[in-house]
Formats: sequence, C-alpha cells, structure tokens
Amino acid sequence: MSTDNPKAVNWHLEAYCNYSCKFCYAPLTEQRLMPRMSQDSGISLITDLASSGVEKINFVGGEPMLHPHLDAWIIAAKFFGLTTSIVSNGTRMSEEWLVKMRPYLDWLGLSIDASNDKLHSLMGRGLKGELGTGISRHLERSKEIWQIAQKLGYGLKLNTVVTSVNIDDDMSELVEFLKPHRWKVFRVLRIEGENDGRVEPLLISQKNFEDYMIRHRRFLRDSEGIEIVAEDNEDMLGTYAMIDPLGRVYTNLNGQYHYSKSSIIDIGFSAAWSEVMDGFSNLRFERRGGDWNWNREGVSLPILDSDIGASI
Repeated sequence: MSTDNPKAVNWHLEAYCNYSCKFCYAPLTEQRLMPRMSQDSGISLITDLASSGVEKINFVGGEPMLHPHLDAWIIAAKFFGLTTSIVSNGTRMSEEWLVKMRPYLDWLGLSIDASNDKLHSLMGRGLKGELGTGISRHLERSKEIWQIAQKLGYGLKLNTVVTSVNIDDDMSELVEFLKPHRWKVFRVLRIEGENDGRVEPLLISQKNFEDYMIRHRRFLRDSEGIEIVAEDNEDMLGTYAMIDPLGRVYTNLNGQYHYSKSSIIDIGFSAAWSEVMDGFSNLRFERRGGDWNWNREGVSLPILDSDIGASI
C-alpha cells in the first residue's frame, strides 16, 4: 500500500446517461465507443482499490444505475471493507432496489439543482423524452426516492450545481424538508475538452456563488444535522481522484482531464495512480472537506461472507 494513494475515489463506471444536463463535465464521449467492463474485471478493480488503501468508493457516471454490473460491484466493495456511495439522478431506482441494496450501500446521493422542475428543464436536468416537451419530473421523482431511502436509514447526500439559470432560486425550504446529512453545492465548472463550448452561458462569478451560499446558510443555520459544503471551482480542481469506465485513473488539476496510460486492471491502482498523482493535492482535498465522517454510526448493516459469492 502506498501512503500517497487517495482515501476516496469517484468511479465513473457508466459512460451513458439518460439526462441531458447542459453543464455536464463528465460526458465520457470517447468511453462510450468502448465495450463496458466485465463484472469480474470490475470486482478485480475494487479488490485492488481496497488493498491499496482506498477507504471509500463513490459510484457515479454518466448515470451509474444504467450499468448492468452496478449491484454486484456495490456488494463487492462493501465485502472488501469500503464505504460505499452512489450519486444518481434516481430514475432507475425503486423501493425494491433500495431495500435490496441497503446492507451494502452506505450513502445515497441525489442531484437536485432547483426548487422547481421548470428550472430543472431549463438546465437539461430531466429525461430526454420529457425535455423534448419542455417538462421535467426530476424533482417529483427525487422526492419520492428520497423519502423511501430516508425511512430505510441510508446516509443521504444532496448535490446541487449552481448556474446562471438557478442562481436566484431559493432551495432553503426544500433542503430543510429533505434534511440531508450532507448538502454539497458546486459552482458550475468548465472543463476543457469536455463541456467547453456549451457551458459558457451557464457560468457564474465567484461573488454570485458566494451570495447564493450566504443566502442559504442564513436560512439553514438552525437546521439540525445538515452539513453544508460549498465547492467553488478552485476547490474542485486537483482534489478528486477519479476512475473512468475503462478503469483508467484521472485527475483535473489544470481544468482538463489527465488520464493514466493504462487501466487499473492491467497495472494495478498504485501504478496507475503514480502516473497522474501530480494532478492531485491531499492538502487541498483535506481543505475542501474531502475527508469527512463517512463512517458515521448507523449507516452500515451486517453483511454475510456468502453475499459476495452470490454477486459473482
């Protein structure tokens, strides 16, 4: 195990998404041209992460729920001792799935950007068929999933991207109603070669973002148990360790993605990470609150050794 390896990784395991968010910084266009990783290769990747000192894995996309091996990989990650998390648009989630995955999935994160679906529609946050008619049901769906997950005892994370479309929106009452354990608010980010050329009309100033945060913190300051984390553009650069759908490690220190030459499957995580680690800062990771209390009591349920065998 290398002490230089990160504690937490975001695995962008699925290249495709059924939403059309205009600000998306992970379109994974090239990765869509390649075959999906096999179930066994994914479990090998997870095993290597655990043996390399990684403590937490966040399954993201694209839309992670579109991947056929997601459930098996969540189960494997929990079996090998990782804290497990997912960030999703919630469209493929059901009460049945949430019940099934409860022993293995610690944290559920949903992306909600606005207090109403009119704004979501303007941002492209909705199913492509819906957006064609100018309507989004994203907020309605998300609230349904959220309330089921809340009853099941999941750790709950809320993600919000602030753009020129929703900069004046007031999320205070919605956040107070949802009562997430953690609310992460991002200032829309431009990534060269990914969303540049289309994200520019959505960009906002640092002051715009600060004013948004001040307004919401003022309202929510007495709301018990809600941790509010603001991530400006500088906080997001060089502070995320990421893996793409092909198993390559990458970072984003200079506002563009820098990939390892080989996949974790071929050379192992530590070797792949060594190729891109100059694009990551542990100090800045700590400063943005990246090492938070993800192992809080009451999140995990018991897991049986037989579960991993059943998933393969």
